Amino acid sequence: MKEMEWVIGTFRYMGEIWEVRGENMGGEKPGHRAYAARETSRWHRWAETAKTEFVKTLGEETFPL
Repeated sequence: MKEMEWVIGTFRYMGEIWEVRGENMGGEKPGHRAYAARETSRWHRWAETAKTEFVKTLGEETFPL
């Protein structure tokens, strides 16, 4: 079960990393900001998908994240 929590935590962390990268781009590189936004969305979506699938497998009371 710890591995499942690590997966979700890692995906959320990577989403935060890309969010900060996008914020640090400023207005100077819109293509880079767009890429960072896409990566942010991707990592957060993967975290939510993983959580949903783990809850389906284990049940809400077993996997409360």
